[in-house]
Amino acid sequence: MDLTGQIIDAITGWLQTLAAALIAPTLEAATQMLFSTPAFDQIPEVARLWSVLRVIADSLFVLATLAAGVLVMSSGSSQSRYSAKVLVPRLVLAAIAANASLAFAGALISLDNALVTSVVGADPAGQIGHEFAAALQGAHPVNQYVTILIALWAAILALLLVAMYLGRNLVLLLGTVLAPIALGLYALPQTEEIAHLWLRAYTALLFVQVVQAALVVIGLQVIRRSDWFGGAATDLTSGLMLVALLYLLFKLPLAAYQWAFRQRISQSAVAQPILIAARAARALV
Repeated sequence: MDLTGQIIDAITGWLQTLAAALIAPTLEAATQMLFSTPAFDQIPEVARLWSVLRVIADSLFVLATLAAGVLVMSSGSSQSRYSAKVLVPRLVLAAIAANASLAFAGALISLDNALVTSVVGADPAGQIGHEFAAALQGAHPVNQYVTILIALWAAILALLLVAMYLGRNLVLLLGTVLAPIALGLYALPQTEEIAHLWLRAYTALLFVQVVQAALVVIGLQVIRRSDWFGGAATDLTSGLMLVALLYLLFKLPLAAYQWAFRQRISQSAVAQPILIAARAARALV
Protein backbone atom coordinates (compact mmCIF):
# COMPACT_ATOMS: atom_id res chain seq x y z
CA MET A 1 0.00 0.00 0.00
CA ASP A 2 1.47 3.33 -1.10
CA LEU A 3 0.35 5.59 1.75
CA THR A 4 2.25 8.62 0.47
CA GLY A 5 0.68 8.31 -2.96
CA GLN A 6 -2.80 8.04 -1.44
CA ILE A 7 -2.22 11.15 0.66
CA ILE A 8 -0.98 13.06 -2.39
CA ASP A 9 -4.00 11.89 -4.42
CA ALA A 10 -6.34 12.93 -1.60
CA ILE A 11 -4.78 16.39 -1.33
CA THR A 12 -4.79 16.78 -5.10
CA GLY A 13 -8.45 15.77 -5.29
CA TRP A 14 -9.35 18.21 -2.51
CA LEU A 15 -7.50 21.04 -4.28
CA GLN A 16 -9.25 20.21 -7.56
CA THR A 17 -12.61 20.35 -5.81
CA LEU A 18 -11.69 23.63 -4.13
CA ALA A 19 -10.51 25.20 -7.39
CA ALA A 20 -13.65 24.09 -9.22
CA ALA A 21 -15.85 25.43 -6.41
CA LEU A 22 -14.09 28.80 -6.31
CA ILE A 23 -13.40 29.65 -9.93
CA ALA A 24 -16.98 29.69 -11.25
CA PRO A 25 -18.61 31.97 -8.61
CA THR A 26 -15.61 34.31 -8.33
CA LEU A 27 -15.35 34.84 -12.09
CA GLU A 28 -19.12 35.32 -12.33
CA ALA A 29 -19.14 37.88 -9.51
CA ALA A 30 -16.12 39.69 -10.98
CA THR A 31 -17.62 39.97 -14.46
CA GLN A 32 -20.99 41.12 -13.10
CA MET A 33 -19.37 43.97 -11.17
CA LEU A 34 -16.71 44.79 -13.73
CA PHE A 35 -19.01 45.95 -16.52
CA SER A 36 -21.70 48.02 -14.81
CA THR A 37 -21.90 50.81 -12.27
CA PRO A 38 -25.09 51.08 -10.18
CA ALA A 39 -27.24 54.13 -10.89
CA PHE A 40 -26.75 55.68 -7.47
CA ASP A 41 -28.73 58.77 -8.44
CA GLN A 42 -31.82 56.58 -8.90
CA ILE A 43 -31.71 55.09 -5.38
CA PRO A 44 -34.31 56.88 -3.18
CA GLU A 45 -32.22 56.67 0.00
CA VAL A 46 -29.24 58.19 -1.78
CA ALA A 47 -31.41 60.97 -3.20
CA ARG A 48 -32.75 61.76 0.29
CA LEU A 49 -29.26 61.94 1.79
CA TRP A 50 -28.11 64.07 -1.13
CA SER A 51 -31.03 66.46 -0.51
CA VAL A 52 -29.96 66.89 3.11
CA LEU A 53 -26.39 67.69 2.04
CA ARG A 54 -27.68 70.06 -0.63
CA VAL A 55 -29.63 72.04 1.98
CA ILE A 56 -26.50 72.23 4.13
CA ALA A 57 -24.46 73.36 1.13
CA ASP A 58 -26.99 76.07 0.26
CA SER A 59 -26.84 77.29 3.86
CA LEU A 60 -23.07 77.43 3.72
CA PHE A 61 -23.26 79.67 0.64
CA VAL A 62 -24.40 82.46 2.96
CA LEU A 63 -21.13 82.14 4.87
CA ALA A 64 -19.21 81.82 1.60
CA THR A 65 -20.79 85.03 0.32
CA LEU A 66 -19.81 86.87 3.51
CA ALA A 67 -16.27 85.48 3.23
CA ALA A 68 -16.10 86.55 -0.42
CA GLY A 69 -17.19 90.05 0.57
CA VAL A 70 -14.42 90.26 3.17
CA LEU A 71 -11.87 89.04 0.61
CA VAL A 72 -13.03 91.61 -1.96
CA MET A 73 -12.81 94.49 0.52
CA SER A 74 -9.39 93.42 1.74
CA SER A 75 -7.90 92.72 -1.70
CA GLY A 76 -7.56 96.38 -2.63
CA SER A 77 -7.16 95.73 -6.35
CA SER A 78 -9.44 94.80 -9.21
CA GLN A 79 -6.70 92.57 -10.58
CA SER A 80 -6.44 90.46 -7.43
CA ARG A 81 -7.58 86.83 -7.39
CA TYR A 82 -9.97 87.96 -4.64
CA SER A 83 -11.70 90.66 -6.69
CA ALA A 84 -15.47 90.69 -7.18
CA LYS A 85 -15.23 89.79 -10.88
CA VAL A 86 -13.37 86.64 -9.90
CA LEU A 87 -15.26 85.58 -6.77
CA VAL A 88 -18.84 86.28 -7.90
CA PRO A 89 -18.71 83.91 -10.92
CA ARG A 90 -17.10 81.28 -8.68
CA LEU A 91 -19.97 81.59 -6.19
CA VAL A 92 -22.57 81.30 -8.95
CA LEU A 93 -20.86 78.33 -10.59
CA ALA A 94 -20.39 76.56 -7.25
CA ALA A 95 -24.05 77.07 -6.34
CA ILE A 96 -25.22 75.67 -9.69
CA ALA A 97 -22.83 72.71 -9.45
CA ALA A 98 -23.87 71.87 -5.90
CA ASN A 99 -27.60 71.93 -6.68
CA ALA A 100 -27.23 70.00 -9.95
CA SER A 101 -24.63 67.53 -8.65
CA LEU A 102 -27.03 64.57 -8.41
CA ALA A 103 -28.04 64.94 -12.06
CA PHE A 104 -24.39 65.49 -12.98
CA ALA A 105 -23.30 62.31 -11.17
CA GLY A 106 -26.15 60.37 -12.78
CA ALA A 107 -25.15 61.61 -16.24
CA LEU A 108 -21.54 60.52 -15.66
CA ILE A 109 -22.68 57.06 -14.53
CA SER A 110 -24.96 56.69 -17.55
CA LEU A 111 -22.16 57.76 -19.86
CA ASP A 112 -19.77 55.28 -18.25
CA ASN A 113 -22.23 52.38 -18.60
CA ALA A 114 -22.97 53.35 -22.21
CA LEU A 115 -19.26 53.44 -23.08
CA VAL A 116 -18.67 50.05 -21.42
CA THR A 117 -21.61 48.55 -23.32
CA SER A 118 -20.28 49.93 -26.60
CA VAL A 119 -16.92 48.25 -25.92
CA VAL A 120 -17.99 44.80 -24.66
CA GLY A 121 -21.60 44.44 -25.83
CA ALA A 122 -25.03 44.44 -24.26
CA ASP A 123 -24.64 41.35 -22.06
CA PRO A 124 -20.98 41.31 -21.07
CA ALA A 125 -21.29 39.51 -17.74
CA GLY A 126 -22.42 36.16 -19.11
CA GLN A 127 -20.38 36.25 -22.29
CA ILE A 128 -17.10 37.42 -20.76
CA GLY A 129 -17.50 35.11 -17.76
CA HIS A 130 -17.96 32.17 -20.10
CA GLU A 131 -14.83 33.13 -22.04
CA PHE A 132 -12.84 33.49 -18.82
CA ALA A 133 -13.88 29.99 -17.76
CA ALA A 134 -13.13 28.64 -21.23
CA ALA A 135 -9.61 30.05 -21.03
CA LEU A 136 -9.01 27.78 -18.03
CA GLN A 137 -10.83 24.69 -19.25
CA GLY A 138 -10.68 24.69 -23.05
CA ALA A 139 -6.97 24.32 -23.73
CA HIS A 140 -4.87 21.19 -23.88
CA PRO A 141 -3.93 20.23 -20.31
CA VAL A 142 -0.28 20.11 -19.27
CA ASN A 143 -0.85 18.35 -15.94
CA GLN A 144 -3.32 18.50 -13.10
CA TYR A 145 -1.00 20.42 -10.77
CA VAL A 146 -0.57 23.26 -13.24
CA THR A 147 -4.33 23.38 -13.79
CA ILE A 148 -5.05 23.49 -10.05
CA LEU A 149 -2.42 26.15 -9.35
CA ILE A 150 -3.57 28.48 -12.13
CA ALA A 151 -7.25 28.00 -11.27
CA LEU A 152 -6.61 28.88 -7.61
CA TRP A 153 -4.50 31.86 -8.62
CA ALA A 154 -7.22 33.13 -10.97
CA ALA A 155 -9.91 32.60 -8.31
CA ILE A 156 -7.94 34.61 -5.74
CA LEU A 157 -7.37 37.46 -8.19
CA ALA A 158 -11.07 37.44 -9.16
CA LEU A 159 -12.00 37.55 -5.47
CA LEU A 160 -9.66 40.49 -4.90
CA LEU A 161 -11.15 42.20 -7.96
CA VAL A 162 -14.64 41.81 -6.47
CA ALA A 163 -13.40 43.31 -3.18
CA MET A 164 -11.80 46.15 -5.13
CA TYR A 165 -15.06 46.89 -6.94
CA LEU A 166 -17.04 46.82 -3.72
CA GLY A 167 -14.67 49.50 -2.41
CA ARG A 168 -14.89 51.45 -5.66
CA ASN A 169 -18.69 51.43 -5.63
CA LEU A 170 -18.71 52.49 -1.99
CA VAL A 171 -16.47 55.47 -2.79
CA LEU A 172 -18.71 56.42 -5.73
CA LEU A 173 -21.78 56.13 -3.50
CA LEU A 174 -20.23 58.41 -0.89
CA GLY A 175 -19.07 60.76 -3.64
CA THR A 176 -22.61 61.03 -4.98
CA VAL A 177 -24.00 61.86 -1.55
CA LEU A 178 -21.24 64.34 -0.68
CA ALA A 179 -21.23 66.04 -4.09
CA PRO A 180 -23.16 69.18 -2.99
CA ILE A 181 -20.64 69.96 -0.25
CA ALA A 182 -17.60 69.02 -2.34
CA LEU A 183 -18.60 71.03 -5.41
CA GLY A 184 -19.92 73.88 -3.29
CA LEU A 185 -16.42 74.36 -1.87
CA TYR A 186 -15.33 75.60 -5.30
CA ALA A 187 -16.87 78.92 -4.24
CA LEU A 188 -13.65 80.12 -2.58
CA PRO A 189 -10.05 79.79 -3.81
CA GLN A 190 -8.99 78.49 -0.39
CA THR A 191 -11.28 75.45 -0.66
CA GLU A 192 -11.43 74.83 -4.40
CA GLU A 193 -8.90 71.96 -4.22
CA ILE A 194 -11.54 69.83 -2.47
CA ALA A 195 -13.87 70.32 -5.44
CA HIS A 196 -11.03 69.41 -7.80
CA LEU A 197 -10.28 66.32 -5.70
CA TRP A 198 -13.94 65.22 -5.89
CA LEU A 199 -13.98 65.65 -9.66
CA ARG A 200 -10.69 63.77 -10.16
CA ALA A 201 -11.64 60.91 -7.84
CA TYR A 202 -15.19 60.51 -9.16
CA THR A 203 -14.26 60.55 -12.84
CA ALA A 204 -11.12 58.43 -12.42
CA LEU A 205 -12.83 55.67 -10.41
CA LEU A 206 -15.85 55.78 -12.70
CA PHE A 207 -14.23 55.77 -16.14
CA VAL A 208 -11.43 53.36 -15.25
CA GLN A 209 -14.16 50.82 -15.96
CA VAL A 210 -14.07 51.77 -19.65
CA VAL A 211 -10.31 51.18 -19.76
CA GLN A 212 -10.80 47.82 -18.06
CA ALA A 213 -13.49 46.84 -20.57
CA ALA A 214 -11.15 47.64 -23.47
CA LEU A 215 -8.38 45.68 -21.76
CA VAL A 216 -10.68 42.66 -21.38
CA VAL A 217 -11.58 42.72 -25.07
CA ILE A 218 -7.91 42.93 -26.10
CA GLY A 219 -6.85 40.34 -23.53
CA LEU A 220 -9.44 37.80 -24.64
CA GLN A 221 -8.34 38.24 -28.24
CA VAL A 222 -4.77 37.45 -27.18
CA ILE A 223 -5.91 34.43 -25.14
CA ARG A 224 -7.91 33.07 -28.07
CA ARG A 225 -4.88 33.40 -30.35
CA SER A 226 -2.11 32.36 -27.98
CA ASP A 227 -0.59 30.52 -30.97
CA TRP A 228 0.63 33.95 -32.08
CA PHE A 229 3.35 33.51 -29.46
CA GLY A 230 4.41 30.15 -30.87
CA GLY A 231 3.18 26.62 -30.23
CA ALA A 232 -0.26 25.26 -29.47
CA ALA A 233 -2.39 26.74 -26.71
CA THR A 234 -2.18 24.87 -23.41
CA ASP A 235 -3.77 25.36 -20.02
CA LEU A 236 -0.43 26.83 -18.95
CA THR A 237 -0.29 29.58 -21.61
CA SER A 238 -3.98 30.47 -21.67
CA GLY A 239 -4.25 30.21 -17.89
CA LEU A 240 -1.25 32.44 -17.31
CA MET A 241 -2.61 34.97 -19.78
CA LEU A 242 -5.91 34.99 -17.90
CA VAL A 243 -4.08 35.46 -14.60
CA ALA A 244 -2.08 38.35 -16.11
CA LEU A 245 -5.31 39.90 -17.41
CA LEU A 246 -7.01 39.65 -13.99
CA TYR A 247 -3.92 41.14 -12.35
CA LEU A 248 -3.97 44.14 -14.69
CA LEU A 249 -7.70 44.60 -14.09
CA PHE A 250 -6.96 44.64 -10.35
CA LYS A 251 -4.11 47.16 -10.72
CA LEU A 252 -5.96 49.70 -12.87
CA PRO A 253 -8.26 51.06 -10.11
CA LEU A 254 -5.17 51.42 -7.89
CA ALA A 255 -3.56 53.54 -10.61
CA ALA A 256 -6.75 55.61 -10.90
CA TYR A 257 -6.72 56.15 -7.13
CA GLN A 258 -3.09 57.26 -7.22
CA TRP A 259 -3.83 59.74 -10.03
CA ALA A 260 -6.90 61.14 -8.27
CA PHE A 261 -5.49 61.50 -4.76
CA ARG A 262 -1.89 62.23 -5.82
CA GLN A 263 -0.53 59.55 -3.48
CA ARG A 264 0.13 55.85 -3.52
CA ILE A 265 -2.70 53.73 -2.18
CA SER A 266 -0.18 52.05 0.13
CA GLN A 267 -0.05 55.37 2.00
CA SER A 268 -3.79 55.23 2.75
CA ALA A 269 -4.68 53.87 6.18
CA VAL A 270 -8.05 52.67 4.87
CA ALA A 271 -6.44 50.51 2.18
CA GLN A 272 -3.82 48.90 4.41
CA PRO A 273 -5.95 45.86 5.47
CA ILE A 274 -6.85 45.10 1.83
CA LEU A 275 -3.20 45.28 0.74
CA ILE A 276 -2.09 43.04 3.61
CA ALA A 277 -4.74 40.47 2.70
CA ALA A 278 -3.71 40.61 -0.98
CA ARG A 279 -0.04 40.06 -0.13
CA ALA A 280 -0.93 37.15 2.16
CA ALA A 281 -3.05 35.52 -0.54
CA ARG A 282 -0.27 35.94 -3.10
CA ALA A 283 2.22 34.41 -0.68
CA LEU A 284 -0.03 31.38 -0.17
CA VAL A 285 -0.28 30.79 -3.89
